[in-house]
Amino acid sequence: MWVYRAETVVDYSGYSIATRIGGASRTLTRMHADGRWAQGQWALVCLFFVAAIAQAQPTSEALRHAQQLAWKKEFAAAEKAYRAVLRQFPDSRDAKFGLAQVLLWEGRYRDARRLFGDVLGRNSNDLEAAEGMATAAYWQGDFRTAQSEFGAIASAHPNRSFPRQALSEISSAERGDFRAQLDGVRDDQPYRIWRTIATVSSFSDPLTRWDVSAGAYHVNNPTRDARRTEPFATVGNELVFPWQRLTLTTSSGVMRWPDGRTGAIGGVTLKRRLTGNTAIALTAEHRELLTNASSIATHAAVTRLIASWSRYAARSWLAGIEAGRHRYYDRNSGGYAQAYGLWPVANTARTTTWIGASAAARNTDETRFELDAVSSTRIGGRDFAYSYRGSYRGYWTPRDFREARAIVSVETAIGIADVKAQVERGVARDQARAFGPASGTTPLPSGIFSFDFNHTFHPYRLAAGVSVPIASDFRFECGIERNVTSFYAANAVRASLVRHR
Repeated sequence: MWVYRAETVVDYSGYSIATRIGGASRTLTRMHADGRWAQGQWALVCLFFVAAIAQAQPTSEALRHAQQLAWKKEFAAAEKAYRAVLRQFPDSRDAKFGLAQVLLWEGRYRDARRLFGDVLGRNSNDLEAAEGMATAAYWQGDFRTAQSEFGAIASAHPNRSFPRQALSEISSAERGDFRAQLDGVRDDQPYRIWRTIATVSSFSDPLTRWDVSAGAYHVNNPTRDARRTEPFATVGNELVFPWQRLTLTTSSGVMRWPDGRTGAIGGVTLKRRLTGNTAIALTAEHRELLTNASSIATHAAVTRLIASWSRYAARSWLAGIEAGRHRYYDRNSGGYAQAYGLWPVANTARTTTWIGASAAARNTDETRFELDAVSSTRIGGRDFAYSYRGSYRGYWTPRDFREARAIVSVETAIGIADVKAQVERGVARDQARAFGPASGTTPLPSGIFSFDFNHTFHPYRLAAGVSVPIASDFRFECGIERNVTSFYAANAVRASLVRHR
């Protein structure tokens, strides 16, 4: 008996394709003395051998071509090439792994993770596939899963550097922050308000952040010689659902209003990331209103329902659209819509300049602009000219408000400081309220009436800010602002000390 073994192993550039003909061995029995039957069997083996090489060669070249496309960052072409190989060889580990890498680099993390999982399912010891699965979770923002999977890899293979690096970055990101902030506004209503607040942030896991804030505010109405200082406190939570691209932010708190009333404040926001730079959000919140001098004598508050879309990318174009509905504490209602867009017109290594525009429309069902005082001056003979002074009671109530602004914004780095400046100028109109009569024969009018008229004005805003590192973990941030609106001009300042642990 003659025993022959036919076995071929083809290896091209690290991709192994093995073909075994006839199992582990084929036993051939010489049935004819002249050996013609054995020669025929040898011819069949050789034929299979050549066919195996012919079949393996294009596969190896196709894989090499797909890999080269991926290295050149021609991801669409690389994906197409890998899928072509998989149609012919659906069990190819290298083609499936290469395709998973391309999808990972394209930002298609869910599909990449599924393919890495298929590879790992065939070989539980495939370390590269395990790292690929963990990386897909990490880049998707699923830090909880990434932390678990990278931790398992690092424990089994302590010499692997990438899992250790990723675990260090995740641990650093969840250490939490501390912020102490002071805001102040002084305007010509006249009105003064400042607020101090301290916030501590911490993580219960890589996807769950908690913010605890406490502070106080001080309001001063010089006209009425009224001053108040009251406390407030809030607890906030941010929960990230990375595979759904959702972020749920909630807050709840309590504060005391200037009139002594204590009540709840808070809100909820559901945000969905559409792309790496764009997102939509829905918000419902109940907040205090302390922007008007007359709010010192009441408990002005508003409940808002808001829908928004935004785009933000560093040193690229920026845009946002927002619309909302307001329900005020005194059962008045209103709505608004606004949008802006900024386009980078100059980019250098350290400075970016944007130009753009914004537009807004606001309306309130009922005005809260009311008469405060009336005075007169004699204008000759027995006639008097009357002057009226009014104010918004509790909060601003725009009527048929329309506005358009031009915007110039600059961000630059000066030494170790980041500096921002923005200038806005526009035109606006609204429906304003006035009082009459304008004159009379008595020192004070015997009857006072109100009337509405179209009012055109030119709002503007000037703002500048700086952020400077003052220690390894601390930054000091401050900003100033000049804001002129339809009924007052205000100067604002803010300063904060931030610690990123």
